[in-house]
Parts: sequence; structure tokens; C-alpha cells
Amino acid sequence: MNLLLKETKRMPLSSALPFSSLQSSKAFLDSESFYDTLLRCCNALTTLKQIHSSLATSGFIVQSPHLGAQIIIKYSKYGDPISAKSLFLDLRGPNSFLWNTMIRAYANGGHPFETLELYLLMRRTGIAPNNYTFPFVLKACASKSLTLFGKLVHGDAIRTGFDSDIFVEAALVDMYAKCGQTEDGRRVFDRMPRRDLVCWTAMITAYEQAERPQQSLILFHQMQQQGLSADSVTVVSVASAVGQLGDAKRAQSVHAYAVRNAFLEDVCVGNSIIAMYAKCGNVENARLVFDRMKERDGISWNSILSGYTQNGEASEALLLFDHMQVSECKPNPVTALIMVSACAYLGSQHLGRKIHKFIIDSKTGIDITLWNTLMDMYAKCGNLDTAIEMFNDRHPSERNVSSWNVLISGYGMHGHGKEALKIFSQMQEEGVEPNHITFTSILSACSHAGLIDEGRKCFADMKKLSVTPEVKHYACMVDMLGRAGLLYEAFDLIKEMPSPPNDGVWGALLLACRIHGNTELGKIAANNLFQLEPEHTGYYVLMSNIYAASSKWHEVGKLREDMKSRGLRKPAAFSVIEFGKEVHGFHTADQLNPYSREVYRKVEGLAVEMKMAGYVPDLSCVLHDVEEEDKQQILNYHSEKLAVAFGIMKIDPEMAIQVTKNLRVCNDCHSAFKFISYIYRRKIIVRDANRFHHFEGGTCSCKDYW
Repeated sequence: MNLLLKETKRMPLSSALPFSSLQSSKAFLDSESFYDTLLRCCNALTTLKQIHSSLATSGFIVQSPHLGAQIIIKYSKYGDPISAKSLFLDLRGPNSFLWNTMIRAYANGGHPFETLELYLLMRRTGIAPNNYTFPFVLKACASKSLTLFGKLVHGDAIRTGFDSDIFVEAALVDMYAKCGQTEDGRRVFDRMPRRDLVCWTAMITAYEQAERPQQSLILFHQMQQQGLSADSVTVVSVASAVGQLGDAKRAQSVHAYAVRNAFLEDVCVGNSIIAMYAKCGNVENARLVFDRMKERDGISWNSILSGYTQNGEASEALLLFDHMQVSECKPNPVTALIMVSACAYLGSQHLGRKIHKFIIDSKTGIDITLWNTLMDMYAKCGNLDTAIEMFNDRHPSERNVSSWNVLISGYGMHGHGKEALKIFSQMQEEGVEPNHITFTSILSACSHAGLIDEGRKCFADMKKLSVTPEVKHYACMVDMLGRAGLLYEAFDLIKEMPSPPNDGVWGALLLACRIHGNTELGKIAANNLFQLEPEHTGYYVLMSNIYAASSKWHEVGKLREDMKSRGLRKPAAFSVIEFGKEVHGFHTADQLNPYSREVYRKVEGLAVEMKMAGYVPDLSCVLHDVEEEDKQQILNYHSEKLAVAFGIMKIDPEMAIQVTKNLRVCNDCHSAFKFISYIYRRKIIVRDANRFHHFEGGTCSCKDYW
């Protein structure tokens, strides 16, 4: 490059000939070719400035719009839009070529607003845009979802007759898609006489990003019928659409197509296949793809970590996170969000604090989203006080609606419904508008605390605050009314729903029927659930529990046979407890835990001590037709009782015993823990599938309402 620059100094061309003769000479073309080669070889901003200086000093740049355009493009590429614009202003004229070059430079350089300002100036100056102008202006609109400006540009394209150009049409489809105006994009798409792969992919992606996966896949099949084969970009969108549908069979087809066409060598495709499998619940295949990737980036790691967490395998996510820290790819703020969520899922304070320390030590920027997620993690790990402190430490101007939602949810899951309502009122007083998540949290808080009238008022206030009740809000109301024993009011509310009830709504009613022993409504709820979610084991178990509580063992047997024929198995109860830096897990009637013999002896001793204090086993919690003595024995070895017994043996008496269970805690264990907290003067915190129970001095924070 230096040799080429030195060569320019020896060239007498620009000083020896006047420009009038220069333009007509072969020397002009030779010089233009020479500088063109020089610019193609240029790979640094300093060198580019030297070439620009040489051309400007000689005056040659004024005579060659092509070279001027090349320098403008290079300046943009090297991140110097100011120099690009300065040169453009020196050279611009009535020709659209340099205007288009500058617009292109701004658009490709990530300067959308400058692109649009230049376009408006171009129009005011009287320079007519063409099929080269519109795609880059539309690209700028798309990058910032500037729908209104995009429509104005579309109007200009129609008036100038360039709206039928295939590249302009493709840019219009892409712009409307990225602005969320899917139907406008589809109208342009449908009018196109010729569609290339880029247009098809833009429209397929538009439906996928609008969360309309079925339409996305229908369009994909139509594209294939037209004889076009998907490229790697198309596969990424199709994989995302399949993931949204959770269609495991289609996921394997997409994976096979990517393998056959060697698309998995593209890291973006690999990442999309991982995410697709994870969303379809097949984390094993996702890990297989991840392990076989020759190249991985941060998205690859985050996709598989998120897949584990979303599929209830947070422990695997934490193990893989250890591998990531020693890999070439270092964790980023998105990784931190995923790992904090994993700790929240596990309910592990020790691991949560460890991840929080890692975030601070690694100087990961804690924005408001990560801050809110940390608050949520502490609340879900039983440390509501720390979550409240974090909320109060944040300046009111820095909090967003999610900050308030996390606190309301935290109070609700710990049974502090009235405090949740106070925060809900304070939120509105400070001018923060509640959203659909706020109402889910506050209705859930009212449900857990039995605040029926307050819950009804909150539900009625939704429309006043311009929040349309969704299915999830109806599910909260059904849960709230059902827990309070207002089963038929809950059933009437379901019948009044503007949209069909989903499994969340019927599941809430079925759980309420289990609590209150209503077999009649339970059957209705269960039949709807068996149609909506025929493979969901939990609903069969709940209905089986309702029959068992009424001693309808024949019906219990029929349901169990139905489950067996479908290949369904009841999820095993599992409880975990932290002891120092270790996490110990217990299954019901566990014989594999190294402490099992010691724990069994402690549990049997606890049973004697509790009976002396007035405890009476709740035999209705045993869902088997066995003798009474056997029922008492079964109750003794519930997983949460084993975990609490371990805690009494191993954890310092001054510290709370905290247990996390994967299923709902049973009535008998709930009663037992009240007695144990009184006898041993210990605080016991149990997080089950629904909420937290804080046992202390013989009472529970839920006030026996859960």
C-alpha cells in the first residue's frame, strides 16, 4: 500500500494536463483505474485519508464521481460518517449517483435518522429517487420500526413508478415486516409478479416475528411448491416458527434439512436449531446439536442454557455455566439473566448469591432488567427482605413497571396479600401504569391471601385502566374464587369468558375441587382438561386424588389404568434442602440418600414427639387403599418431612430450615411442620409448586389457606 502511495507522488498527470484534455485522454482512465485499485486495497482509515488527500490536492476527485463514491463508502465502513458527509457536500450535484451512495453509506453504517434526513434533503433539492434509493431508505425505516415514514416512502415509490421494481418490493415487504405491519407487507407480497427467495424469506420471517407460526409455515410450504429451496436465512425463521408451535416432529424435519444442506456450519442456523428443540421440550437433542457445533458464539451458549432452565433442568444449566466460564466465550449480561432465573427456579439462596457475586466481580453491567431479575430471584429463594431492600435502594426514577410487578408478586407468593395491595396502590400514586403482568400478580396475591372482595375490585378495575382481561387473569379469578370455596361462582365466570378457557382455567377449577372435595365439578373440569392436554399427568393425578378422598377406589383404578395405557407416570415428589454449600435432595421413602438411615430415625422420633403435642395424622392424604397403620407409615416418609428432619439434624438452630418441593405440600405435612416449628422453636420455610409457607411458633404464614 505504501509503494502504491509513493507511486502517486511520481505521477505528473494531474499537474501536467488541464482537466478538459485530461478527461478526453487515455491518461484519465488509467489514473481512475489506478486509484480504484488503490481504494480496493485500502484497509485502514489512515490510508484512506492519505488517498483522499492526494485526490483532493490534485483536484482529480471532482472529475470522478465513481472515486468520490468509493471514498464515501469506505469512510462509512471505517466508522467515520462525518468525513463521508463532508466529502459528499463538496461533491454533490444534480446527479442522483452520489446522493444514493451517501444514503447507502448511512443506511449500511447504522445511521437510520441521518439516512432519512438526507432522503428528505434529496427530495427538497429536486433530485429524483430511483430503484437504488428506495431499498436503503426503507432499510433505515425498518431498523427503527418507523412505520409512518415507511408509508410515506412507499407513496413516493408509487408516484415515481418504482414500486414494481423487484428490489423495492422486497425492501417494502421487509420494512413492513420489521415494523410489525404484517398485513401491509403481505399485500405488497401478493401483488408481486415475481418473487425471489429474499421476498419469500422476508414474508416468512414477518409471520414468525409476529408470533403467527402457522402462517409462517404455510407460506414456507407454498414457497417450496414454487420450486424454491430454503437457504440458511430461511431455515432460521422456519426453526423459530416450529419452536413457537412446540412441534417436535417438525423440529426433526427442519434439523434433517439443515444437515442435508450443510447449513449447520452456519452458527446462526445451529443456534436456531438449539432454540427450536429447547422450545419443543427436547433439550437432549438441543444439547446434541450444541456439542457438535464446530464454532459457538455467546448466543449458542445462551440458547442451550436457556433451554435447560425453561425445561426444568436448572441444575444442568448451572453445570454447563461452569464450562462456559473456562471456554473462549465469556458470559454476557444475557447469560447472567438466564443463570439468575435458573437459581430462582431452584430456590437456592446459596447459588443465587454466588451468581450475584459473579455478576459484580465480572463487572457485568446491571441494567434495570437484570436488577429486576435479581429481585425476583431473591423473592423466589425465600429471601423477600433482600428483594424489598433492592427495590427501596433503587431511585424511584430508575424503577419501571417490572420492578413494581416483581415486588407485588414477591409479596403475593409469600402470602402477604395486604402488603401487595399497598404496593399496588403506591405504584399508581407514583404515576406508574399497571400492565397485564401487574394484574396477574395482584390477582394471584389476593388469591393466596383469601382477599376475595379486593380481588374482585382489582379485576373490575382492569378495564378502567385500559387493560383488557386475558385468559390468565380469568385463571387467577377462578383460582381465587375456587380456593375460597365459591366453586359455582368460579364455574359461572368460566362460562362467561369471552374466549375459550384454556388448561390454566380448568386446572384452577380442578385444584379447587380437590381442596373442597367437589367430585361433580371436578369431573367437568377434568374432562375438559383431558381433551385440552391429554398427555398432562398432573390433571389425571388431581382427579385421582378427588376420587381417593371420597374413597372411590374403583374410579381411582380406572384413571390409573388410563394413565398406564397412555404411558403417563405420576411425577415423583422431590424435596431439596441446602446445607452449607451442598444441596441435598430427598424422594418420598428415599433409601438412596447417604443420610437416609439417620433421617428415618429422626422422622420416627418426630412423629412420636408431635403426637405427644397433639398432632393427629391426616390419613386422607394417603391416596392408596391400605390399612390405617400403613397409611401412617407412608405419611412419615414424605419427601418434605425427610428434608425437614435432615435440617433439624444438620442446620444451626439459629438458622431457618428452608425446603423446596416440586409438588404441592400435602395437608398432613403442613400440619406436621406447624407442630415441629413449635416443638423445636425453629423457623421452617417450605416453597412448594404454588407458594411459600413460613412456619414459626406453631403457625403458618398462609393462615391455613392455600
